Amino acid sequence: MRRKNLFIVTIFQILLPLTIVADASAGYRPVIDELITTVEKHFYDSSRVSGSKWNRRANQLQKFGDTATNADQVSDSINALLGTLKASHTRYYSKGDPKRYQLLGVFSPLFDRNRNDLFMYEGIGIDTRRSENGFVVLSVFDGFPAKDAGLKFGDTIITVDGKKFHPISSFREKDGKTAEVEVIRKGKKIQITVKVIKIDGRTMFEKAAKAGIDSIEYKGKKIGYIHLWSYAGAQYQELLREQIMWGDLSKCDALVLDIRDGWGGADLRYLNLFRPPIVKTSFRNRDGSTGTYSGAYEKPVALLVNERSTSGKELFAYGFKKAHLGPVVGTTTAGAVLAGRVFLLSNGDVLYVAVRDVSVDGKPLEARGVTPTIAVERSTHADDGDSQLRKAIEEVTKLIK
Repeated sequence: MRRKNLFIVTIFQILLPLTIVADASAGYRPVIDELITTVEKHFYDSSRVSGSKWNRRANQLQKFGDTATNADQVSDSINALLGTLKASHTRYYSKGDPKRYQLLGVFSPLFDRNRNDLFMYEGIGIDTRRSENGFVVLSVFDGFPAKDAGLKFGDTIITVDGKKFHPISSFREKDGKTAEVEVIRKGKKIQITVKVIKIDGRTMFEKAAKAGIDSIEYKGKKIGYIHLWSYAGAQYQELLREQIMWGDLSKCDALVLDIRDGWGGADLRYLNLFRPPIVKTSFRNRDGSTGTYSGAYEKPVALLVNERSTSGKELFAYGFKKAHLGPVVGTTTAGAVLAGRVFLLSNGDVLYVAVRDVSVDGKPLEARGVTPTIAVERSTHADDGDSQLRKAIEEVTKLIK
């Protein structure tokens, strides 16, 4: 692995495919057996995956797998079992879940990058959560068709092309075509036409980060904005550094760094970009112009977090807050900081297992998270806008000298 990707294993690790091959005629039982064996062998707390209570639940799942025929029901049942472990980084992602392709994309340097079946799916560029009334939109990725079509955070998707919405099957074999998405927004049904494209888990989050870069005018000041949907890769830190040191965001008076949603990652060394400079250099050009360089961002910065900021992003937020680098705005982070390991199962689905406990400054962060310095809830009504971002802009503007 190249050096720039080494930091990924501080929170994420991987095991390449197991040698067990499931018999398709045997239903889901072989894969369930494989999954249970893997969890029992690798889960960081052996006491939770042994004993009568775990064995009884595992046996019930195995019996269910003998006759089960619905992939989504199997996925739900597996995750119900894994949920009893009450641990982050412990989840099953089937091929019917966009996060399966995204997670494999995060770890793409460790796989055969020519295997598009591992990374690519058809979609519109959203993240959703199932609810009683449909699927609630949690994220609308910049640079993707859903954003261009006007889908919003808080929309509830009911149907696509007249059929009940499914995050994968609703868009299967529709690449390049349009889909009619029916949503509920503030109690009213709305039809939105969206183009369907092939989405690549290897590149989608870098694409979204670049597309979302913005300069926001507020009280006569320019506030730079960038959303790192994933921080799991040195390319995201390099994009941030280039933008705020030399790019368009360097021309702004302050910065809002958004690490809400998406995936984790982030190396604690990334905090150095915002720490007080150790050395400052001055230079003069041939034309007489002058400048200074310190290697650090010396303007005000605010950090945006929420309950879906996970893993390495939480460690980053913890360090940002501890070092008093700027206001941390939003809601308490997920508290999902166990070290996870990815298993590509024999049927192509993905199992995520927590394999190592992690503490911060000698204290557990798991299930606790990082509390913001300025707590702001975000309205789930799509037309209400982003109250967390508005507050971050307001607070960072106060720090401009």
